Amino acid sequence: MTTRVKIGVFACLAFLAAQTFFTLPKKSPTSDEFSHHVANGYSYWLTRDFRMNPVTPPFSRMLVSLPFLFLKVQCPLNHPSWFEGNSPEFARQFFYHNTRTLDELIFWARAPMAVFSIFFGILVFFFSKAFFGNAAGLASLFLYSFCPDIIAFSGLATSDLVIALFYFLSVIRFSGYLKDPSWKNLSLTAISTGLAFLSKFTALLLFPTMLLIAIFLKKKKEISPKRVLVFLGLTLFTVWAGYFFEMKPLLQNTPDPPKKIAFLEKIGGEPLVRFAEKQPIPLATFASSLGGLFFTRAAGTHAYLMGEWSDTGWWYYYLVAFLIKNTLPMVLLSILSLLLVKKAVPDRWTRCVLVVPVGLFFIATLPDRAQAGIRYFLPIYPFLFLLMGGLVALMYRHSKPLKILALALLFWHGTESLASFPDHLSYFSQGVGGSRNGYRYLRDSNIDWGQDLKGLSLYAKKQGLGEVALYFLGPVDPAYYGMATRPLTPEEFKEPGNTVYAIGAHAMDNVLWTKRAKPVQVIGHSIFVYDFRNPAL
Repeated sequence: MTTRVKIGVFACLAFLAAQTFFTLPKKSPTSDEFSHHVANGYSYWLTRDFRMNPVTPPFSRMLVSLPFLFLKVQCPLNHPSWFEGNSPEFARQFFYHNTRTLDELIFWARAPMAVFSIFFGILVFFFSKAFFGNAAGLASLFLYSFCPDIIAFSGLATSDLVIALFYFLSVIRFSGYLKDPSWKNLSLTAISTGLAFLSKFTALLLFPTMLLIAIFLKKKKEISPKRVLVFLGLTLFTVWAGYFFEMKPLLQNTPDPPKKIAFLEKIGGEPLVRFAEKQPIPLATFASSLGGLFFTRAAGTHAYLMGEWSDTGWWYYYLVAFLIKNTLPMVLLSILSLLLVKKAVPDRWTRCVLVVPVGLFFIATLPDRAQAGIRYFLPIYPFLFLLMGGLVALMYRHSKPLKILALALLFWHGTESLASFPDHLSYFSQGVGGSRNGYRYLRDSNIDWGQDLKGLSLYAKKQGLGEVALYFLGPVDPAYYGMATRPLTPEEFKEPGNTVYAIGAHAMDNVLWTKRAKPVQVIGHSIFVYDFRNPAL
């Protein structure tokens, strides 16, 4: 690797680190960070008990809470919320009654994810370089380092970037195993897959992905029954190790036991219920959480897309989200890299390894009813970064006009990212009028996840607003930031009074007058401020 390449890698990672770390203290805790990830992860370290909202596997939660082991942070294990398994209240006790402030705790919880993202970027560069050369490696890393979605989740203590890395690494390791079907490579693939399962249950899609890759590459003999059993055994052992080799009854310290008892009675009667109540088994939390996942996905979420709400979702939800939550040059390069994949990726092996995960993941999301944000699409991003890197390298070599076009697209991508600082989470592309119009197209974690309460408090103090009528679905008490707020009255949802209102983008459709009123300020593209104290306004 030449000195110029090393400088390029360092520059990309430095910009990623700067954008991420300078954003960390500017944003208030998001809903999932506050209520489900940070405090719960710390309790896992201290107790090896996973009762607190185990719907997400523990790896990412333990990663973000790792600094607390060295910071003498308290954990409210004697509070009733711990014994009740009440995750939101447990989190409130953790953040508001500790030896360190909420801002300090959130900063230290987000810092490991920022470092993790830098490591992820190095992997993207390394594998793109291995497949296509130095130019492609730098292009892939540049696209990664300046992708608003990547930067946004690099600065949040959630599981979304973690599953993206291990999903990508599992597929790459599996392709290495198919080339050299040694027991070592099989073991490394299983460990990576186990880590993916410890990150998020999206890892379930790895099994059909690996199978399709093996079929397309005519490597079915490498997945013989014996090797499959060894692979599954090592994967489950890795998962079990991640749960500290937990042995407990299925119904012990688990959320919603009545619902689970009713289900067990339905499929196995009273003997199965007694077994689940009394008999310790390995991976009890993992199995219970996996079962709960299927109920959640089948039930769906109350999702928003382009002016409509739905409990059943839209088959094209994630396609639209990808198109408008990424920069136009990245979208263009993604489409071209898939359309011209045979030219950009002439090697059939590499082409299969990179395209199959993207295609299968997209197909798997078509019937998905739980549509809560672009973050669920992150596992295919690294494959696209590599495909785009291969295309950029081809353009760079082909002719001077294409070389200039490739550099122009990368420059455009980078400037879009820098211009969106520090509001990467609420970024929307110029194709829909930019981030200021994002609320018209998507809601939830795509734009309003509670991250701009701190920005609202700074604005309120600067403007001397006094008490603000706040309708906002974020988890943090505004009083923590010194804000005087009150909830809206039932009448104020229909007509505004003579006061100042702050309305979160996710919930603004419930406030009827926001459709005709003009905000005096929009905080981070996610909180709309209306001032009705002056009749002229």
